[in-house]
Amino acid sequence: MANQKNQSSLLRKLAVSLIAIQFSLDSCVYLSNVIQYIQTLESKNPEHYLSVLQAVSAAVQVASSFFIGNIAEWVGSIKWIIIILYFLSFAGNFLYSCGGAISLNTLLGGRIVCGTASASAAIVYSYITSVAQERNAIFELLTSYRTSAGIFMALGQLVAILFALCDFKVGNYRITSYNAPTFASSFMILIVGVFLAVLLEDPKIAKSDGKKGSLLGAWRQFFDAPARKVFACLILLWTMFLSTLIVSEVLYFMPVFLTLQVHWKTEYEGAAFMVAAFLGVAGSFLAPNLVKMMSERESSENSLLKKGRSSEDTKVMIPIEQLRADVFYRNQVLLSIFALLIFLAGQALIIAASEALSHNALPPTNSGILFVAGLSIVMVGYNCLGSSIPAIFSTHIDPKLKVRLMPCIGAISGIGKLVAPIVFGALYKTCLGLPIGVGLGMILVGISIPPLIWLLMKKY
Repeated sequence: MANQKNQSSLLRKLAVSLIAIQFSLDSCVYLSNVIQYIQTLESKNPEHYLSVLQAVSAAVQVASSFFIGNIAEWVGSIKWIIIILYFLSFAGNFLYSCGGAISLNTLLGGRIVCGTASASAAIVYSYITSVAQERNAIFELLTSYRTSAGIFMALGQLVAILFALCDFKVGNYRITSYNAPTFASSFMILIVGVFLAVLLEDPKIAKSDGKKGSLLGAWRQFFDAPARKVFACLILLWTMFLSTLIVSEVLYFMPVFLTLQVHWKTEYEGAAFMVAAFLGVAGSFLAPNLVKMMSERESSENSLLKKGRSSEDTKVMIPIEQLRADVFYRNQVLLSIFALLIFLAGQALIIAASEALSHNALPPTNSGILFVAGLSIVMVGYNCLGSSIPAIFSTHIDPKLKVRLMPCIGAISGIGKLVAPIVFGALYKTCLGLPIGVGLGMILVGISIPPLIWLLMKKY
């Protein structure tokens, strides 16, 4: 029986890890060569078009992520929604890769389709909370997802580096470093989609029934909860938004800084991001191990039963399972606070890299390395939050609403991706440039720490 349970757990982790491939490849493979790709199409302002490309794609991701849970309930299957999103990703990457032979608008069209497919990063939360019920199991699956996403982001850069060496023609169409990586990743995603069709479970979900089954109906039920619980959920949603905003900020500045200021080639930039992504995976390994270690130590220090007071002022006994759940919750919030502090350290290094380059305090290569170090630290914090925040959020949600509301975590993340290129692209054009953009990010991180401390002090 134990072996069967372990086997089932391993298969779930494998399936969740494979779900991460599409979002990871779509998010990063195109980044290392996108500026050059846009320049080859004779764009006079590649930085502006990059911000448009990222913002429109993110807007589509947000819209699809908000409604993907409702669509899954309407269809009656989470599994087949994920498979459909994978095939959309294949189509989007293929269109993006071939777009250079047509126009800039075709590039945009490809990224719009990929943005729709990136709703897989939202529906995965519904899938995880549907196939697993225990807090520990949910946290482990979320950690597996974040770890895999980080690893595949790094491997995505390996794809970008290797296929950047391609340079040949098929008829009048040129295959080169700008489009070969996304062309290859489209077929990788297609193959993984076929594997997922076999591996994924198809958890039973109730089909939506009219207005009560709508997204608006779910949010109405959500806001009918006690005010403290609603406020706690809003804090968690803001923190999830912030985490994606910050990582999107540094990913926006990465090609701008490394390509246009440091003048690194595609291969070097891809290698730099691959290193940063691999180092960032440490956050995914760090998150569960820290929480588990701290929780086990605190639980062992407590007695098996803890005395409490009932409303009649008589002594009642609280079981050890409840104590462990409380300790586990508290340590997840502590981890989230720690992740925000990591964000501050990483962003400080990025500002230092920019200032060192502008004042000739360091050679361009050294400034680039310092930027990558800051990016790596930010990725560590991002992966920590990516594991802890959805797990905490799921404990506050009515189980009947999870299929519809859990994808909102992904949608809120998408808003961060949408806002980042608009805000930071505008700030980059000012006389202060990159430092003022990253500085704004640091301010937002700083003011987000006190609400999490409040959450730590409250018990639900």
